[in-house]
This record gives sequence, structure tokens and C-alpha cells, in this order.
Amino acid sequence: MSYVQFLRLRKSLTIYAIILGGLFLIGLAVGHSPSTIFESDGSHTKQSMTSLPLSGLLFFAGWCAIIFATVVSTSLNKEYDGVEMVWTKPIARERLAASYILLDLAAIIIAFLFAAALSVLEVASFGGLKYLTVDSRTVPTLVIGLGSAIMWYGLVQGLTAGQRGRGSMLIGISWGAAFCLILLAEVTRGINQPIHVLATIVNVFNPIAYFSSYSLSNFGAHESPVLPQALAGTEMRSILTWTIGLLGCAAAIAGWKRLEA
Repeated sequence: MSYVQFLRLRKSLTIYAIILGGLFLIGLAVGHSPSTIFESDGSHTKQSMTSLPLSGLLFFAGWCAIIFATVVSTSLNKEYDGVEMVWTKPIARERLAASYILLDLAAIIIAFLFAAALSVLEVASFGGLKYLTVDSRTVPTLVIGLGSAIMWYGLVQGLTAGQRGRGSMLIGISWGAAFCLILLAEVTRGINQPIHVLATIVNVFNPIAYFSSYSLSNFGAHESPVLPQALAGTEMRSILTWTIGLLGCAAAIAGWKRLEA
């Protein structure tokens, strides 16, 4: 049965690679078109650039990994319809579930690395490698970005592993809820403090709260408008995303083990 999941992941990664490859080609076409050349003193010169932070490319790779992680996050839920056949296999249920999850996690890491490599290749096509710099946010963006993908995967897997169907519906709901909670925490900050505090507490289980506010806001590495301040530091974000994700995976294994045919 693990081989079946391997085939599913291979198909998912192929589609993922085709989509990113298409975006890569579009980027090449647009980036090398005459419209990207800037005029200066009547002559055509390329836009000046002093540095290009690697964290920006990893931020893009992180979002790609998050999207891919949610797509494959219901692998155990999908096995429910054929669970009678699954239980006939001479292998412990928890071991089988763990093999599914390990394959999924490996695929998520591959998705992240592929997006990062393609981003670097895109930069190289413009001769920008000499401007690429490892800035102070490179490592945190890598750890928190990949951790946010694992966290979202673990949460959805944990919530759907012991359920019959409705996995795709929960994935859609999780995306809507994640953005609504971010928006609620943002708009109530300084206006309605009780609701803002409640929103930040609920956002402890919102992967986007750990990644987007770290990478996009002007609040810095140790503050956040959408998380409790005690959890806003880089170290806490890194620890919590991976911990919640892995605990979700453990819950999924336990829930699937108790599933009845």
C-alpha cells in the first residue's frame, strides 16, 4: 500500500513541477523582454541592483511547499474507502500510517527544494547570482517556511485521518479560516482588544500566522500583529511550527489505528 502512495505522490510532484516549470518559463519570457529594460539618460540600461536576499526566494519556495503540503495532507483519509483491504496486509496499522506520512513529508521537502532551486535558476538566467546574498532572514525563512508547511500538513492529516471522506472540503475550509483569522487579528489591533487577543490565541494553530507575519510585516523578528507576543520570536516560531506539525502527524497515526473497517 505504501507503493500506491508513492505513485500518488509521484503524480502530484509531476503536476507540481509542470506548474512551476510553466511559471519559470513565463518569468524568463517576461524578464528578458524589452519592457524590462529601463531608460536612463536616453540610453537603455538594466535596473540597478546591489543585492538580492536569498530569504526572498525561500519565501516563495515556502509558499509553494505550503500549497503542496495541503494538497497531499489527506493521504490517510483517502484510504478509508479501501480500508477493508488495507487491514488485510501483514503489517501493523501504525507502521503503515507512518510510512504514508514519511513519504508525504519527503515529498513536501522535495517540493520546497525544487521551488527554491528553480528560483535560483531564474535569478541566474538574468546574471543575478553575483547579487544573491545570504541575509539574516535566510535560515529563519527556510526553517519557518518549511515548518509552516509541515504544520499545515500535520493539522489537516490529524483532523481527517479518522474520518470518512470530506478531506478535500476540510482543506478548503482550512485555507479560508487561515486568512480570515489573519485578517481578523489585523483589523482589530488597537480597535477591539478582546477580539484581537482572542484572534491571536486562535492563530497559534494557524500556519500562515507564523510565516506571513514574519516575512512580510514591518514588525521584525520578535513581534507579530497576529500572534501572542510570547510566541512571536524566531525561535518560538521555528519550534512551534515543527512541533505542532509532528504532533498532528502522531495524532493522525493514532486516529487511523483506531479506525474501524
